[in-house]
Amino acid sequence: MPRKNLTARFCETVKVQTRTDFQDEIVRGLWLRVSPNGTKTWNVVYTRESDSAKQRVKLGRFPGMTLEKARTAALKMVTAVAEGEDPSEEKRARKAALTVEQLGALYVEKYAKRNKRTWAEDERLLRREVYPQIGRMKAIAVKRRDILDIIEAKAEAGYVAQSTQILAVVRKMFNWAVDGDYLEASPATGIKPRGKAVKRDRVLSDEEVRAIWNALPEAGLAEPTRDVIRLLFLTGQRSGEVCGMRRGEIDLDRAQWILPANRTKNGLTHVVPLSLAAMEIVERALKRAGDEAEAPLFTRVGEPIESNAIAHAVRLKLQNTKERWTPHDIRRTVATGMAGLGIAPHIIEAVLNHISGFKAGVAGVYNRNTYEPEKRRALDIWAEHLDAIVTGRAAKVVPLRAEAANA
Repeated sequence: MPRKNLTARFCETVKVQTRTDFQDEIVRGLWLRVSPNGTKTWNVVYTRESDSAKQRVKLGRFPGMTLEKARTAALKMVTAVAEGEDPSEEKRARKAALTVEQLGALYVEKYAKRNKRTWAEDERLLRREVYPQIGRMKAIAVKRRDILDIIEAKAEAGYVAQSTQILAVVRKMFNWAVDGDYLEASPATGIKPRGKAVKRDRVLSDEEVRAIWNALPEAGLAEPTRDVIRLLFLTGQRSGEVCGMRRGEIDLDRAQWILPANRTKNGLTHVVPLSLAAMEIVERALKRAGDEAEAPLFTRVGEPIESNAIAHAVRLKLQNTKERWTPHDIRRTVATGMAGLGIAPHIIEAVLNHISGFKAGVAGVYNRNTYEPEKRRALDIWAEHLDAIVTGRAAKVVPLRAEAANA
């Protein structure tokens, strides 16, 4: 078994034909185990005082855990062993004691928040769908059947898509736990989704839009929630993006909402021209918000409203149509309505910040036009049309198709 004065360079470049342990000469007891597939794992190996048995405790994986961090952690563990402690037994005891809810909290804090923009949705699904069923169970005791009971019940209730989402989060949580050495194996391994989610194509009719919009004042919703829903109709943007609107994203002089790249689904900065009706809502929200640039415009109990809270409000307070609808149906309705007004498909995609169709592939590489004037015109036309729908009066703005016909 080779001994080496391990260096960061060596750790990065070392390759092996068979699984090999490299012992660090700086911190005795620290081993780097390298596998042929490239996996590199830090371990501390020591002799247990009670029975002189060799014990191995996993610290983490390289490069997630650097050489410097591994040495620091190993030194602490070796010192504990010298003082009579048994880290391997303590780790086994911690594993045995960890509940699913405790494991979920670790997953959210140590992985989801650092790596997923949708971490809050993971946390919500765990709290709402998983913890009530198995949250108090020891994580080590969870079986496949326990997970199947949760996702099958959701699918059988008609929520196939949500059943699939729950499975994805639970699988990721347990896989992370295995990778982090909190568990030896994942009970979610091999579980398949319970049915295929049906892609929604729901488009609200003018009558439904009118009914929903006019029901907002008496729906028993907080003003920020009502304003978010109105902005969804006026802008066609995603619910999470509207909910997360910040003071620093608003350009009042240009009547624009500038979504930074880290808040968009496609990772691109997106400029949303604001119609007069949208500006009225935004200016009202700005008066309620804090003065700092990061101050959220739409809050509940001091915290930004989350998109799932909007979905929950719609589900409980605004199902005044014959068929169930969701906030994402608004986005589809806006796109369909704009097309009906003669707005070109590539302008609609620009408004929605889509990269598909006209701007996909090679066309997107060479076409860098962001169509800001056209987007403003489109959103102004749509706002006027929406006002005509909800008030029942004739629209003042002539649809583009009619303009072309009269030209």
